[in-house]
Amino acid sequence: MSTLGQFLEFSVPAQDLGSSLDYYLRLGFSEVRVNDIRPRSYAAVTDGQIVIGLHALGIDEPALTFVRPDLARHARALVDAGTELVFQRLDDDQFNEVGLRTPDGLLVILVEAPTFSMTDDEQGAPLIGRCTEMTLGSAVMDETRNFFELAGFLGTESEDEESVLLAAPGLSLALRPEARTAGVTLRFEPSGDWRALLDTRGISRRPAGRDNLLVAPEGTRLVLVQPPP
Repeated sequence: MSTLGQFLEFSVPAQDLGSSLDYYLRLGFSEVRVNDIRPRSYAAVTDGQIVIGLHALGIDEPALTFVRPDLARHARALVDAGTELVFQRLDDDQFNEVGLRTPDGLLVILVEAPTFSMTDDEQGAPLIGRCTEMTLGSAVMDETRNFFELAGFLGTESEDEESVLLAAPGLSLALRPEARTAGVTLRFEPSGDWRALLDTRGISRRPAGRDNLLVAPEGTRLVLVQPPP
């Protein structure tokens, strides 16, 4: 486990929670049972690899969320080490969570307990397959790589010399130059007759180079990577 904790979910603001939830279910994602820690303005879906947390309230931007036990003590250690916290909600009568940023400005949220419960039932893969990596467009790749490696991620060079792969249990993160892709993108490698299946379910896609791009109602980008010919 990294010093950030155990990866929980990719959290995204979803103003129209129903539309976003319906979109992922039509793609073949599975809804997971959320706990009563969050208000009713929260839902979570999974492809069997990662969980996407849909937040109608509480966050205004995408974030990587981790579970970190004994969060109050850890937050004090972060501050003592010079880390600037974006917010901290630490009180006996509320759900403990803190926020910090990567050098690129990506929000990282640490919570003290999981916000959903996963079953042991095997999750079927969506129409587009399972997520193979989360891509972060980075303007300061060396600083961001150092941030995650200091947190315990394993960094390796990719076949693409401009990119860096970072891995921790439950999360595969790729840093790519910001000029190529800004923000966070989820990458999938679909197989079979996925184009016809998407068309049948009324899910539009558009070309992205030799790949295809889906955009969920809340703005999350899902890139469908095509294997080389």
